[in-house]
Amino acid sequence: AGDQNLFSSLYPTLSQQLPREPMEWRSFVQFKEELLPKEGNKALLTFPFLHIYWTECCDTEVYKTTVKDDITKWQNVLRAHNSVDWLIVVVESDAKKKNKTNILPRTSIVDKIRNDFCNKQSDRCVVLSDPLKDSSRSQESWNAFLTKLRTLLLMSFTKNLGKFEDDMRTLREKRTEPGWSFCEYFMVQEELAFVFEMLQQFEDALVQYDELDALFSQYVVNFGAGGKCL
Repeated sequence: AGDQNLFSSLYPTLSQQLPREPMEWRSFVQFKEELLPKEGNKALLTFPFLHIYWTECCDTEVYKTTVKDDITKWQNVLRAHNSVDWLIVVVESDAKKKNKTNILPRTSIVDKIRNDFCNKQSDRCVVLSDPLKDSSRSQESWNAFLTKLRTLLLMSFTKNLGKFEDDMRTLREKRTEPGWSFCEYFMVQEELAFVFEMLQQFEDALVQYDELDALFSQYVVNFGAGGKCL
């Protein structure tokens, strides 16, 4: 979300440096509310995990009249969908700062954003300094940002994966209740197997299929004994 032109200018470098380890890269998508998970959504691979707002604002008046309101609307949408994994990136450029005269000397835009939106999560607002320059300062800034981004991506994915597994177990525990559908449950656990396959954790993926096979076999036995199947 945020400044799309700014993000587009940084995307080639970002996409080249971020995936340094083997992975299936799903890339970035522009923020849209309809992409956020809805209540009861059983899919794990079809919605964004981490939301990033980009801005290069260094003008306090522009921040107060435009950017602050835009970030507020963005965060309100995330809260409405229980999406708590986000990051605000402030891109700083020495050239851009030199052209501005109404910058408060003691309070930077980064400080304002942290005070207005981050509360105790000050690390959720990071600075990317002169990212398109070929300098040691720029590279240090990139390295710090990429480390933060990888950490947040991993934390978000791990948390969402854990919640998905908890919801799946809750659904499985209801299998003796009227109206429980094996077909619906199969789709949920198969989604988890797909995730492990994507991560190349093939043994974990096979465990999911083995559990489904055992559960289905038990249903067949119950049906043969006069119980209910599917």
